[in-house]
Amino acid sequence: IGGFLLVWLSSLVTDAPFTQSQFDTLIHDGPRYVGFLMSAVWFLGMRSGSNGGPVSVEEAEVRHVLLAPVDRAAVLRHPAVQRLRTMAFTGTLAGGVTGLVLSKRVPKEWGRGPNQWIVCGAVAGALIGASFIVAALLVHSLRIDRRIVTVAATAIVAWHAASAFLGSHPWAVLNEFGEFMLAVSHATNLIAIAVLLALAAVAVWRAGHLSIEALARRSALVSQLKFAVTLQDIRTVVLLRRQLSQEHMRETPWFTVPSVLRRNIAVTRCLRSLAHFPARRMARMALLAVTSAVSLVAVWRGTTPALVVSGLALFLLGLDVIEPLSQEVDQPDRTDALPIERGLLLTQHLLVPALTTIPFVVVGVAVAYAFEPHGMTIVAGALIGIPAALAGVAGAVINAVKGAPDPLSEANSGLYMPPEVSGMTTVIRAAWPPVVAIIG
Repeated sequence: IGGFLLVWLSSLVTDAPFTQSQFDTLIHDGPRYVGFLMSAVWFLGMRSGSNGGPVSVEEAEVRHVLLAPVDRAAVLRHPAVQRLRTMAFTGTLAGGVTGLVLSKRVPKEWGRGPNQWIVCGAVAGALIGASFIVAALLVHSLRIDRRIVTVAATAIVAWHAASAFLGSHPWAVLNEFGEFMLAVSHATNLIAIAVLLALAAVAVWRAGHLSIEALARRSALVSQLKFAVTLQDIRTVVLLRRQLSQEHMRETPWFTVPSVLRRNIAVTRCLRSLAHFPARRMARMALLAVTSAVSLVAVWRGTTPALVVSGLALFLLGLDVIEPLSQEVDQPDRTDALPIERGLLLTQHLLVPALTTIPFVVVGVAVAYAFEPHGMTIVAGALIGIPAALAGVAGAVINAVKGAPDPLSEANSGLYMPPEVSGMTTVIRAAWPPVVAIIG
């Protein structure tokens, strides 16, 4: 059903076909951008492995099976293969959708049919998704120091960024997967695929060398994470993901709040929270802004479905920006004890997050200008970027506030509703915040 729905939705997109020059640019520059994307996936995978990922098992297995006199590899290879299969399937869907969208804009008489685009995109997507698990398993099983991992992963991303944006690509090996994704076949593509498959085999074979301490720490958090996903509690999911990646607030703030801004307690509270954001979170927010900008450039060039990617990126950016508001929502007993209306108090927490999006809008406009170096890009970027960023914040605020405990109505909200209606209500309630961000 999902496949038929996807094909039907893709038929509604009537973007203009590529011109010959646009198609030549896609074939020439596209592999480098795909290689840069894959380098970012490797960066995330290597960081996940240094933090104890990507495998997670139940706490009982850690205590009673892995500590027993049995072969650890026999126990851990199964969840490792499961994770590898899951990420490969996710990448297959993403790559297949990308190939389907591209096939709608490439005339059939140019020698590449829709099936070739979809198959190549799906296979390349599976390889890119699986590479996340491969990188994480190798780093974790080899017990590489986190600082070395960070330097090596950053070097990989920087190398492929130079290939993508500066045009120099000596030994940018991940670009081979981009060529395969765009149906540009060379013998080196097959060699790169064979090397990745060999690394995957080695990673699974070394699953028995994973750290028991890291698995024990992750087991309890992953159980809570699965429960939060079942309840569609995005706020709890965000907090647990931060614990899994060992992301903590800074002890020393980036800046001190000036006395002139301390007149409003809500503004002061928001600024102090932002001042303790870790550098990793700031980098992630900047990366989301870049992703949104690149997606909007793709929309500008005629690829309308990229609007969904931009909206989701801004929604995730908004979840980080409204952290002070989310912390207030997490503690309703304290906010209710204050001599101020709850709604007014939460509204006062919106000013600073809204202003915080301005630097990220500037980053997005700069990225858009790098792709479209025209004066109109700056004007259009400001006119489009500010409302889009505020829409992402609005979607995140809706998601945070709707999860606020309300003892007067929460317990009785679905008491008189049939299961069919309550199920649809739950879906709409969960999907509405991202939809707001995408529509904006």
